[in-house]
Amino acid sequence: MKKIQCYLIIILVLLFFQSNLYALNIKLPYVQYTLALDLYSSGRYHSSIKEFNNLINEHQGNANYIGKANYWLGLNYFNLKKYKTADSYFQKVVNNYPNCSYYKHSLYYHGRARYKRKHYNTAIKVFSGFYTRYPNNEFADNSMFWKGVCHWRQKKNKPALSYFYRVIKKYPTGNKADASRYMIQLIKGGPKKTIIKTVEADTSYLDDWAELLKTKEHALKEKEDEIKTKEDTLKEKEGIINHAQDKLKIPDTVKTNN
Repeated sequence: MKKIQCYLIIILVLLFFQSNLYALNIKLPYVQYTLALDLYSSGRYHSSIKEFNNLINEHQGNANYIGKANYWLGLNYFNLKKYKTADSYFQKVVNNYPNCSYYKHSLYYHGRARYKRKHYNTAIKVFSGFYTRYPNNEFADNSMFWKGVCHWRQKKNKPALSYFYRVIKKYPTGNKADASRYMIQLIKGGPKKTIIKTVEADTSYLDDWAELLKTKEHALKEKEDEIKTKEDTLKEKEGIINHAQDKLKIPDTVKTNN
């Protein structure tokens, strides 16, 4: 009877061991995700797009990674200045993945993509909704600022000025306070030395490199978290394997009965 029980235990352990080996051999989503983030961080946007698409195609059931992958796909296309395609990915997150950790970011960049596409009225609505819902978010002052820029682009200087003044008052230490002062001075026609002759050509300022750096910092942080998760998972798998190997050792009592 003891011999039969021992063999049953061995069979169960083997099945358990086999299932976990299979789990180790499958292509894990965080491996692809980390690689795609690394490519994005290094500015290799086309390669990053390819990897994020592979992730989406191979892990359709993983809503967490699919939502985040769509956000980073949007940023890749945004940096490639393909704003229509970028906008479609941001909208996909906003419409389908409300629990995504990058939902707020996607909503903000949905507005930025609309601004880049010169859909100013839609952008204004998106930015308004953003800073109303998330007044303490890192992009709240940015949203208010870009809403002012949208009005300025439509030659509506009065409402534009009101938003630039609000940015300075509500977010005096934010990253858009100086930018708002610049826009106020530009609209009101300050000293000639501070006004760029061709305002419409001043795209280097409006491209907002600070936001690009911020998103790359997010990518690096995400990559570090994913690597830590991977290490923890591997340690857990090693523990399972070691435990299974210990169980596979046939007791001396069984050998004696043979």
